[in-house]
Amino acid sequence: MTEGEQSTTPDPTEWNETWSLAVVFGLASVPWTYGFVAGLQIPLWPSFVASATFYAVDDPGLAGLQKGYASNLSGIAYAAVTLLLVNRVLGGGDVALSVIVGLFMFAASLHDFVPLLSFTPGAFFGYATMFSVHATEATAFGVAGLAGQTLAAGVAMLIGAVVGVTTDVVSERLG
Repeated sequence: MTEGEQSTTPDPTEWNETWSLAVVFGLASVPWTYGFVAGLQIPLWPSFVASATFYAVDDPGLAGLQKGYASNLSGIAYAAVTLLLVNRVLGGGDVALSVIVGLFMFAASLHDFVPLLSFTPGAFFGYATMFSVHATEATAFGVAGLAGQTLAAGVAMLIGAVVGVTTDVVSERLG
C-alpha cells in the first residue's frame, strides 16, 4: 500500500458489514440446515451454492436474486436435458456425454447476451449442482428419477437464493 491509500480490509475489532453478515448468516444457517435435513429432506448443498451465487452477482436485492437464480435454474435445466439426452436418447457413453456437455457449456457461455442470465458462472454452478444431485440420486417430494432430481435441485437452489437475499437485507439493517 502506498502513502495516501487506505486499506479496504474491514477492521475486525469494530462492528461492520462483515461482522453483521457473519452473525446473520451464521444464525440463519441453523434453522436453514435443520429445515432441509429434518423437514424437507432434500439436499442442502444446492441451497448454499445458490446463496453464494446471490452474493457473487453484482446486482443487489431482488435483481440479484432474479439474475442469480435464473442463471442457476438455466444450468439445472441444461444438466437435466444433458442427462436425458445422453442416457435415454443417445444410449449413454463417454463420447455422447462429452459432446452434449460441450454444447451446453457453449450455450451457457453465451448467457452474457441475455441480461437475466448474464451471471454466467451461475449457469455453471447450476449445471454442476444438478450433476451432483443426480449422482446422489436425491429427489424431492416423492417424485422419482430425473424429474425428482431436477425438482430437488431447483427447489433447494430457490430456497438458497431467497436465504441469500434475506440475509443480505437483514445484515444491512444491522450493519
